[in-house]
Order: sequence, then structure tokens, then C-alpha cells
Amino acid sequence: MDISVIIPVRDGKETLGQCLSSLQQSSFPASEVIVVDDCSKEDCSEVTRSYGFKTLRLNKPRDAEYARNKGAELATSDILVFADCDMVIQPDALQRIHDHFSKNHYAAVSGVCSPEPNDRKLATRYKHLWMYYSYVNSPEDFDFWISGIGAVKREVFFELKGFDITFQTKYGGGDLEFGRRLKQAGQKILLDTKIQGTHLKRYTLLSLLQNDYNRSKGWFRFVVGHKLFPYVIKKLRIANIYPAFIISIFISFLFVFSLLFSPFFKISLFLAIFSALAYLIINYPLFRFFRKRGGTSFLLKAIPLSLVDHLVAGLGVIRGCIGCLGSLVAKPSHQVKFQTKVAKRPIADE
Repeated sequence: MDISVIIPVRDGKETLGQCLSSLQQSSFPASEVIVVDDCSKEDCSEVTRSYGFKTLRLNKPRDAEYARNKGAELATSDILVFADCDMVIQPDALQRIHDHFSKNHYAAVSGVCSPEPNDRKLATRYKHLWMYYSYVNSPEDFDFWISGIGAVKREVFFELKGFDITFQTKYGGGDLEFGRRLKQAGQKILLDTKIQGTHLKRYTLLSLLQNDYNRSKGWFRFVVGHKLFPYVIKKLRIANIYPAFIISIFISFLFVFSLLFSPFFKISLFLAIFSALAYLIINYPLFRFFRKRGGTSFLLKAIPLSLVDHLVAGLGVIRGCIGCLGSLVAKPSHQVKFQTKVAKRPIADE
């Protein structure tokens, strides 16, 4: 089974070279690597050609889903591997992907970001360790699919008409939407945490909180649009959002409000202490992982950052809820459609 690697890029020239270099060093060579330049300000063709790979430059900006579909149409292999342009793929990743499809009956395979980023600053390290911990604690028979480094059988991809180019991807989620259609079609998705890539994205404290706020807002609308509330309530998770994270959002709000009202009501102080202990206990496995990977100094910084992150994610959920309610008020209920239509073709014509 041959492998085609498809990489969408927009203004990612700085990291694209590192991504392509890692693919050249793969223990299992891809039959082709296709870079789809989503009309970057700087043409990435020169970088791609220097590695001997194919380049397609779109004549106007679209989005990552459109670019991935366009690359898939050009691909010729049995397996389509999608990777982000800021992902350094580990040498054995393609080999593991190939072996899974050769030996098992999976329609798709997802990998994960490495727990150790190049940037050692607090926000970046926290985000990468959190993501890795989340995926390691996800079930192997995954309910979603991740395009940062993920693969799918070619025939399955086109049977499902590829990525939905009408899906609102401003806050991410296009790959999750595709994964849900995979599961609804009865296809199996494998999460292999040994398939890894080092994510080169760097976070500041502000960009980290903005990212998690926007993703929480967008994911809430995703849950509403796909009627996933029964699933979330039953499993207390969605994709890599594990039960402790969802529960921690409620506990963090209880802690903050109890602390604010503690000068006025004695019971509020007890609630603040209780919620603080509950927060530490429920997140103990995560904090133990932080200490193991980053040491005590990192842990002491990560605990308050985690609390703030849960509060910000909760605010994102509230904002997403307000947006959905606003849609219901603005239109009669029978006209509201949060779930967008799937494009009839994998891509639109240029």
C-alpha cells in the first residue's frame, strides 16, 4: 500500500521546510508529498521544490479543509496522510501508519503531538503536555479523527466526499466533523499514540488562553450542531477533552465564586476550600504527569495556569451557548441549522 502525504500551508514557510525535511528522513518513504499552498503571501513553491516534492498553489485564499481536499484529488496512493505544515514527523510514523492499514481493518488512523516541544516556555510546554496526556488517556478505538497527523484510506475518503468545505472552521473542528462522519458510516478509527510529530507552534500565555477560549466556543457549537449532547453526557468527553477537564470547568467556577463571596458568607469559605481540594484531587493524575515530565518547578506554575485555562474554556462554552441561543431567537426553530451541508464534491472548481 502506497502513501501520499498532503500538507496544507498558508504563510507557514518558516516551518514548512522542517516538516518536509522530516518526511525525507522517514523510514518508510512516501510515494508522493503534495503541498497545497493556500495563496500564502510568500510563495512556498521554492521550499517544496528544494525537497523534490509536488506543489499546488491556489489562486485565492480558501481554508485548510479546501486545501486538503484539493491535495487528495491530486494524490494517487491507497493511503492519504494529512499533516500540518508546522509538524515535524517522527521517522517511524509513516511505517506505523502503513502497518496498521496492512494488518487491520481500520478506515482511518490518528497520531498525536509529541509531549516535548522545541520551545520550553511555560505556555507552550503546558499546552503540548496537556494534549499528549489527553490523547494517551483516550480510548484506542477513537470516536474522532485528528488531521495534525492522521491517515485515511483513499476510497473511504472519497466515499464520504472528503472534508466539508462549508463547515465553519474558524475555531477548528473540520477534522472532528470528518471523524464523526467516519463513525456514523460504521468505519473504525485507531488512535496510535506512538505515531507522533513535534508541533512547532509556540504559545504565549495570551495566545494559549485565546486558543482555548475560541476552541471551547467553536466546539460547543459543534456539539449542538451534531446533536452530541447525549454522547458528551454519557462519556463526559469529546475528542481529547477527557472527563476530568469537563468536571474541572464547573469546579473552577465554584472555587472562584466561593472565594469572591467568602468575606460575606462563612459557607463560601468552606465551599472555596472544598472546591480547591476537589480540583487538586480530580486533576491529580494530570499534575503527577506534569511533575514527571517537567519537575516540581514546572508543576507549581502549571497548576494555577490550569485553573485559569479551565475558567477561560468555561467562558468559551458560555459564549458558544449564547451564540446558539441567539440563533434560535433570530430564526424560527424549524429554520435553525447548526450543522452545515456536506459539499457534493470533495472540492469546488478553481
